[in-house]
Amino acid sequence: MLQYKTKITILGALAVTSLMNFPRLLITLRESELIASFGLTLGDVFLRSVVMFCFALLVLSFNLSWKNKWLNNQSRNRMATDIAMNGGILILGLTTLTLLKQVFSSGFQEKRPFFFIALFSYLIVHFILLLVARLVNLNFQHQQNIIEKEQAKQKTLQHQLQALRTQINPHFLFNALNSLNALIRQKSDKASTFVDKLSLLLRSTLQRSDKDFITIQDELDYLENYMYLQKERFGDKFNVDIQIPEEWTKELIPSFSLQLLVENAIKHNVISKKQPLSVEIYTEGSYLVVRNLLQERRDSVESTETGLSNLSTRFNLLKKRRIQIIKDKEYFSVKLPILNDESSNY
Repeated sequence: MLQYKTKITILGALAVTSLMNFPRLLITLRESELIASFGLTLGDVFLRSVVMFCFALLVLSFNLSWKNKWLNNQSRNRMATDIAMNGGILILGLTTLTLLKQVFSSGFQEKRPFFFIALFSYLIVHFILLLVARLVNLNFQHQQNIIEKEQAKQKTLQHQLQALRTQINPHFLFNALNSLNALIRQKSDKASTFVDKLSLLLRSTLQRSDKDFITIQDELDYLENYMYLQKERFGDKFNVDIQIPEEWTKELIPSFSLQLLVENAIKHNVISKKQPLSVEIYTEGSYLVVRNLLQERRDSVESTETGLSNLSTRFNLLKKRRIQIIKDKEYFSVKLPILNDESSNY
């Protein structure tokens, strides 16, 4: 932004100088009768141009850059100081021009008329420069507000993502401990192995809790350990069929996505010998699909859909795309957007 203001200052000074002195230059070059009337020479035009450029440069520099630094700590006298400084720059410009005209211009006798004519010109130029500086400052402030809002938005998103991760981990631990409790009651001889596997899974959970993305292969490795624990509980009554091409395994996915969907399938569906639960994980276009047979439990508490809501929010924040939830009479499916649309043709 500093370079932007410096560029505006130089270009603005050049523009004003050209606008005010270009007509004088044309009159001088044409050698018309107006030269004698106005007392114009190339030297006079050059002198006026130099003084005008320095004046415009000083006005814009003060009002665009220096003023905010000098008057930042003042509140009561800020306006008075601002007016005084701009008035001082105006008087400095007029005095400099008058003195230089007196020194370098031969026959310069009518000081008073020249001073008032110059005063009128410089007042107009000063007003235009102040207006330009005001517009540039407003635009600069607008850009700063946009940047600050974007930074605040990014911080909010990061806090939101962190909150979602802290919601997912306790939810998983609660269900894992329920599985362990059931295993202790049913197959106590395998409880020790279960605890070892659970310990490895929780360690992996802690290591990944600060990561937004992991590869699909890492997610599948994590899911494999989770499935081992669930297979100990349900045996052949629970099965997960994974059909993912090798080229997909390096793609990134928000962490804990697949585990959460498999966990939801277990939580909300009947799993028995008569009704074994089957979960399929496969690719479809640019989506990774997790689908399970729909056999809802009658005794289940009404779902709050917190897990799916969190997952949807994470995909929306991290990948800027939404998940698709499809429910019919036979299946419950969740489609996770993984690939860009133009990259979906494997």
